[in-house]
This record gives sequence, C-alpha cells and structure tokens, in this order.
Amino acid sequence: MIQVIVNALVLGLTYVLMASGLSLIFGILQIVNFAHGQFYMFGACFLYWLNMKLGVSYVLSVLLSMFIVGGLGIITELAFFRKLMKASIIAVLGVVLGLMVGMEGLMEVLFGQDSKKVTTAFSGVLRARHFSISYERLAVIFASLIIISILYYWIRYTREGTATRAVAQDKRAAELVGIDVNRIRLIIMGIGCALAAAAGSLISPVFFVSPYIGANAMFKSLIIITLGGMGSLPGAALGGLILGFIESFSQTYIGNITEMLGFLLVIVILLVKPQGIFGVAFEMAE
Repeated sequence: MIQVIVNALVLGLTYVLMASGLSLIFGILQIVNFAHGQFYMFGACFLYWLNMKLGVSYVLSVLLSMFIVGGLGIITELAFFRKLMKASIIAVLGVVLGLMVGMEGLMEVLFGQDSKKVTTAFSGVLRARHFSISYERLAVIFASLIIISILYYWIRYTREGTATRAVAQDKRAAELVGIDVNRIRLIIMGIGCALAAAAGSLISPVFFVSPYIGANAMFKSLIIITLGGMGSLPGAALGGLILGFIESFSQTYIGNITEMLGFLLVIVILLVKPQGIFGVAFEMAE
C-alpha cells in the first residue's frame, strides 16, 4: 500500500506540474494550448541529450531543460500566440494543432523514433520492513514539491504574481492601472512551458523518453483541468493528485483501465458541477 501511495504521488505531482502550466496559460492567454504536451516532450528529450549525451549532471540538466523550454515558450508566444489575440477560435485551433504536429515531427527527426532510457543519479532503494521505495521516485516527489511551492510563492507574494492575478481577473482593469499585459503574457507562457518541461524531465528516469509522449501527457492535463476548473491552480493541483491516485491504485488492484476511469470521473464531476471543482481562476491567491 505504501508503495502504491508513493507511485501515486510520483504520477500525481508530475501531473500537477503539467496541468498547472496549462492552467496558467489558459488563465492569461485564454488559449487551450494543445501543444503543451509537446513542451513536456521537449523537456524530456532535452534532459536525455544533456544528461546522457553531454554528461551534464541530472539536477543541472533538469534546470537547463526548464530554462530552454521556457525560452521556446516565450518565442512561441511572440511568433504565434501574440498574433492570435483577435483571431477566430478556428484560426487559433488551427495554429495550435499545427504547432503540436510540427513540434512532434521535428523531434521525431532530431531524436529518432525509438524510445530511450535516462539513467538517474539517484540510484538505490530505501528499504523498510514491509516496503521498498527507490530514491529515484523519492527525488521526483521532493523536486516536484519544491517547484510547486516556488510557483505558489511567486503567484501569492511577488509583484509579478500579483499582476498575473490581476490580469486573470480583469484584463481591461489591469491595463488601466498600468500593468503591461503583453509582458505578463510572455512571463506566463515561459513559466507554463517550463513547468511542462519540469514534469517531462523529472519523470524521464522513471519511464522512457520518445517524441510521442506529449500526446498522452496533454490528454491527462485536459482531464485534470476539466476536473479542477479551467484556469484554476488549486483545481489543477487537486485534479492532478486525484488522477495520479486513481491510476496508481487501479493499475495495482484492478488492471489497466485508468483511461476509462479518468473519463468516468470527468463525466461524473461535470454532471454535478459543470465548471469543475474550482471554477474561478487563481482562487488560491484570494
């Protein structure tokens, strides 16, 4: 049972990182970034190149992959999303889906089609009387909690975080009091993509890395933010943990039916509360 709970936390906290980034981007840019899963995949692939090919330490590789992918997110906002601010929903959807396919195809050429394994620096197992847990999984939990805590502090206590909350609540009012909305868009796109890269790079040693892992990660993120409420960070956190525990327990005790259970959970919650559990953007900061 303890090992199942640890596995649930590993999955759930990486889902929280992934979904929090997607929720931030939606809350500020008002775009459901379907290419978000590809930024997750980029983080995993950059981690593999830095750590396994260039010999950079695992911790530094995670930080560098977050920085690189965050920069790619800023470039994406400037080159694509900035031009879609007044575009139709169909145009936005076409560009975002095009980015998703294009990014996956680019990484397929550069990375190759085969799955690859990352060897973690945290080898060994913590053994107790009734269970054993790898240091690798404990490191994922610890690092995820640190990143989530930093994100919460930034949103709640910094000047940029306050400006972000203001833009999420009322963009026009934020502009009237002198907040540079375009700058906030860049910051949030960078942070959101860096969070996706953090999830991808942290989980890489646990699973395999390939150019095709982004679609499933995006699918899980959509389930999570639907459960929690679009644009809600508390909802992303709660939804990620719920899905992580459902997957871990169902795979252990029931079988591989986690996708079905995720869909069923979304249906039940939306029937009871259509806006999701937390339907208000950035409710954590109020």
